Amino acid sequence: MNKVKIVAETLTELREHHRLMGIERQPKQLKTADFDGPVIFSDDTKIATVPPAFFTVQTIQELKRLGGVPDSDYGPAGMASHHPLPEPYSAERLANVTGNHADLCKAFRAYIYGDSALVKDYEDILNAKRFPLKVALYGGDSMTISADKPLIVQSRDNHGEPIVLVYEQITVEPGGQIIYRTNGTVQANTMTMVSALGSDSDPTNITNRGSDGNHGGNGANGTDGQTGSHGNAGQDNKSSCVKAATSGTNGAYGTDGVAGSNGENGGDANDIVLKVAYLTGAVTLESTGGNGGNGGAGGKGGRGGNGGNGGGSTSYCSAGRGGSGGNGGKGNNGGNGGKGGDGGNIYVTYESGTPVFNAKSAGGMGGKGVMRVTVGAEAMVVAVLLVVVMAKLVHRVTMGLPEQQVLGGMCILMENVSNDTRRFHREIM
Repeated sequence: MNKVKIVAETLTELREHHRLMGIERQPKQLKTADFDGPVIFSDDTKIATVPPAFFTVQTIQELKRLGGVPDSDYGPAGMASHHPLPEPYSAERLANVTGNHADLCKAFRAYIYGDSALVKDYEDILNAKRFPLKVALYGGDSMTISADKPLIVQSRDNHGEPIVLVYEQITVEPGGQIIYRTNGTVQANTMTMVSALGSDSDPTNITNRGSDGNHGGNGANGTDGQTGSHGNAGQDNKSSCVKAATSGTNGAYGTDGVAGSNGENGGDANDIVLKVAYLTGAVTLESTGGNGGNGGAGGKGGRGGNGGNGGGSTSYCSAGRGGSGGNGGKGNNGGNGGKGGDGGNIYVTYESGTPVFNAKSAGGMGGKGVMRVTVGAEAMVVAVLLVVVMAKLVHRVTMGLPEQQVLGGMCILMENVSNDTRRFHREIM
């Protein structure tokens, strides 16, 4: 059994072994209702409503022990492994990569939140490339989250750096929400979800959400064609036309518009670990990928230039012909809408209490394509199908095993780990 530490033990360990600094600047009692808008917890001091504290972790093994999912939660008696894995480790292939290389990011996530044995070959390179790591922390005696004043937890530039919350008591009032937009851990001695009186359903109170993709830029309009040159007037002598008027030249073509750029893909939701000694109330969890950005509008074609005027007539010379107008440029295609991000994972461990769990998940919506072509339609259809698939709820009971509810690609597993400890795992498969 992996017993949930009490908050005082965690803070003592962080002070003594991980150089915890700055927590004295944070309020002991925090109520989001006391602030004008959403309360933002972040490792970025420019956007944080309350200044973050920081502690330092030297290795990935330490980080998994402090805030990850224990390996013992996986295997025949627990969850199946479900995190994407990197390519097989190769020292030669990865010798010169940065810490944000795709394989290192996959290995980092799978090690912390999955079965670390599956990516054990990556331990040394992760420790060399990504550690020591400064982790933002928020803590205190109590925190109360009110309706319309959510707590938003997000990392600098949506890079997914973990942010840790450590409170003696957390109360989420009716309509209150904890919205995580990064990886992280929430630890509390007591966590209470308060339901609205007379309500048949409880709104989501813990949300794990990916970042939305930026919209694509609009394409530039084409330039207008230049007007044609005017013709010269005719010339007479005393009794006749000696030089005919010349025609105007044709106007220049307008140039084509520039294609709109594609919208960015929505970010995948991250991983959240909740470790609570006493948990009670309706715990409604939601994990949603970020929406894809809309494609930029295609530029309009430039207008064709007017034809030049024909040369003027005289007493004996006819006027010259006017030039033809130039063709207008073609309007270009709008950009593709970005793909919606995937849902993430929420893991809840509690020792006692009477929580009632609800969970739902969805991929982010695809962005819209723009202008006269349908390039963005496929992204939208895929997102709609994903939402429909994930809305199918099936109950399954396996003899000798705990009940599982399967929500599309989501598995909700309630298991008795010991006489006094239960774990609630919610995963995207």
